[in-house]
Amino acid sequence: MSGFRRVETPREQMVLWATRLDEAVPADHPVRMLEELLRAEAFANTFQEWEGEYQLDEGQPPYHPRDLAGLYLYGMLNRIRSSRQLEAACWNRLDVIWLLQGQHPDHSTIAAFVTDHGKPLKALFRNVLAVGIRAGLIKAELVAVDGTKIEADAGRDSVRQDEKIRSWLGHLDERIAAMEAEWAQNEQKETALWGDSVPWSPSEGRSLPQRLAAMKRQQERLRKALQEVERRAAEASASREAKAIASTTDPDSRCMKDKEGRSKPNYNAQLAVDASAGMIVAENVNDQPSDSGQLSPMIEQVELNCGIKPAAACADSQYNTGPELAALETQEVTAYLPDAGASEKDLEQSTERQAALEAVREGRPAGAETWAALPRGRDDRFTRDAFVYDAAGDTYRCPPGFVLTLQTTNTTQRGWGQAIRKRYGFDRGAAPCAQCAQAALCCSNLAQGRRIDRDQYEENRERLRARMKGEAGQAIYKRRKETVEPRIGLIKAGLGVRRFLRRGLDNVRREWTLVCTTVNLGILLRHWHAVRPAL
Repeated sequence: MSGFRRVETPREQMVLWATRLDEAVPADHPVRMLEELLRAEAFANTFQEWEGEYQLDEGQPPYHPRDLAGLYLYGMLNRIRSSRQLEAACWNRLDVIWLLQGQHPDHSTIAAFVTDHGKPLKALFRNVLAVGIRAGLIKAELVAVDGTKIEADAGRDSVRQDEKIRSWLGHLDERIAAMEAEWAQNEQKETALWGDSVPWSPSEGRSLPQRLAAMKRQQERLRKALQEVERRAAEASASREAKAIASTTDPDSRCMKDKEGRSKPNYNAQLAVDASAGMIVAENVNDQPSDSGQLSPMIEQVELNCGIKPAAACADSQYNTGPELAALETQEVTAYLPDAGASEKDLEQSTERQAALEAVREGRPAGAETWAALPRGRDDRFTRDAFVYDAAGDTYRCPPGFVLTLQTTNTTQRGWGQAIRKRYGFDRGAAPCAQCAQAALCCSNLAQGRRIDRDQYEENRERLRARMKGEAGQAIYKRRKETVEPRIGLIKAGLGVRRFLRRGLDNVRREWTLVCTTVNLGILLRHWHAVRPAL
């Protein structure tokens, strides 16, 4: 037998489709599990409150929020995100037709659903978490936090300096004023000529109002861009000055560098992942280029969303600031973070280094091997870890055994806030460093001697370092690789979410809530055997 395969069903052949729509979808299809999940008792109160947001006694009947929410979530699970693609799926995909029961909302209705219903979408996210808790998929023993840059719906060419924005806004104000004056003058002429019965032309009568409305929208975006430039300048610290630039397309977005080093309008999307089954237990979006200062608020949101305070939290070094460590201790959450600016290799201490530090802490005589093993910084000199702090006397002891006393106290502004800095050293003219055999490994100015700085959060850092030096602490920190980092990869590579489809921080936050809800729904569907009894 030779030749190509013959077609199974020629287009001219008559066919008989299923007599019922329900027969078109297999019994074990994921869309059936999603439908059963959204109609479960766990979501009843949310959809009942959601129904109250609609006006049902006038106009055309709206689509039920359960149907549109299901459409969005099921679409995202299948990498269908845009409202036009979802509209097409309502006509072309049997599983979506089954889910919507033959309803065909247009793309405008689908897009407006997310924009108009931020609060219920957040409640839906928490309902999914409640199901995960009852199914035993969330245990809150360890939560891993991380952030990722996601591109805004604005191009790099939309970013302008504030001087350019002010110039554009000035010209636009003049054009709008002239157009409004022209419109008013035309209205007066037409009223004088025609009275109340002014003839209307579809091609001419609507052009001026439409142009004027478009220019006013652009005017509002330019004003918003200037407001964002001023706000960011006011929030900037002395150590990190904000650039006077903003996007004129999406002023809420901010120029940030991604991992590829490209600077473009982005948002910083945060997520906290429970280590048990990988469910996202907290999420947020902001315009901050750095993750600093965002750890304790995420932990607070975990407790708000789940009703459970996590026992421990891990994150990378960008989250490690003094105020954050103090806040986590106040929250009674054990933190596992490397020092700010440190890498994972810095956490791994050799046996020789541990022995050298132990010898220095106990004040035992040190040999050449001890000096060589002590930690050094980029300048190849001993770091502060090689010095021993005495809390009772408020002094430091250097590795050779000399005592550094408190010299000055001042207040400085750091990126994370105000630091009360204490400086320890030797009295003027009394530094013993010039006679020390290890001076070359310790200080650059022998006459002045070595100096050590300490702020009000150093005790919090010392407790953290003690946890991180052990194998157990390092193992807990490394669990980030199997919790939050794979979730970010799933969102970007699996769901295709590398760029937001909406503009404005509020709309982007609603979209991110939907994305995280979708990820959690996928986990529930994969553990359906444990989830179904919990409904």
